[in-house]
Amino acid sequence: MFRSLLFAALIAAAPACALAGDLTPKAAGEVVDQLVAHMDGYMDPKVAAEVQASLKAHKAEYVRLDTRAAFAEAVSRDLYAASRDRHLKVSLETNDASRGARLSEEQQVLVDRRLAYGLMSVRRLPGNIGLLKTSYFEQGEAGGRLSNTMMELLKDTDALIIDLRANRGGGGASDEALLGHLSRTPIPMAKIFWRTASGGTEVMQRRAATPKDGPLYPDKPVFVLNSPRTASAAEAFAYDLQAAKRALVVGETTSGAANPSNRPFRLDYGFRVFIPTGKVVHPTTGGNWEGVGVKPDVEVPVDQALTEAYTRALAVAKPTVSTPKSEAERAAAIADPKATLLADQAL
Repeated sequence: MFRSLLFAALIAAAPACALAGDLTPKAAGEVVDQLVAHMDGYMDPKVAAEVQASLKAHKAEYVRLDTRAAFAEAVSRDLYAASRDRHLKVSLETNDASRGARLSEEQQVLVDRRLAYGLMSVRRLPGNIGLLKTSYFEQGEAGGRLSNTMMELLKDTDALIIDLRANRGGGGASDEALLGHLSRTPIPMAKIFWRTASGGTEVMQRRAATPKDGPLYPDKPVFVLNSPRTASAAEAFAYDLQAAKRALVVGETTSGAANPSNRPFRLDYGFRVFIPTGKVVHPTTGGNWEGVGVKPDVEVPVDQALTEAYTRALAVAKPTVSTPKSEAERAAAIADPKATLLADQAL
């Protein structure tokens, strides 16, 4: 299934095995030819021509590879070398290596359901700090419903940490819904200049969703955790919040993959390819994060980012009600945030 807005193809749609001999020279040659043809749709025609030349120059090397995994790795390496585009990548979609193999719409829906639409954790940390962790942003309506549900669960926490350290992208209903809950006035999102199949240009302005009953977390402190693995739509989310000065970004600089795609490019033999067809321009900064990533406001190693954000969240949170029990819990957390987190995670 292809979604109407696809910011990243960096999450695996299905596990795929690297089996010796699962790729023939004929199949490899056909996929290279398909890639060369598909590059006509790339966002930058000049870069597309350079990539096409690279693919043709390396074709003899690719057809000597006898596994799809090795082929995908070699081609993706050369695609990046020619384009410097972190989104332009070939990967495996299915275990099936037959010519017309690809996930059906029903299978893709099942994959998303099994991944809980990107949900990894929704948790109340000691001291009443909310923690939301996701692996990707689901693009369909289910993603929007998930974001609304997560925020409903966390709306009474005193500060919120959004952990994107393992989030590889996506983009659509879920990130738009989540952004919509974090401000009373809409947080600006990127404008995308799409290159159409005919070579023209279409412009799309992304917008944060307007919650039916108003935002659930419009003014309490928000922290975002980033890592070098944070990619694509996850970077866009952090970039939007940082540009609006609505969140403090903690961790390390993200991967730097900004160029999105709005249509599929089919490959045979169980491969998939993400070919960017658009360029992002943010209305606040006039730029984007392509090639440079989103730089944190507070730079700390990835494995220390949660403790750092938690410490800061406890310091700025303003409880709306207090009891002897809640104050004792909060005081213990402030005294030793790291130990508190370790104890909480051990439960």
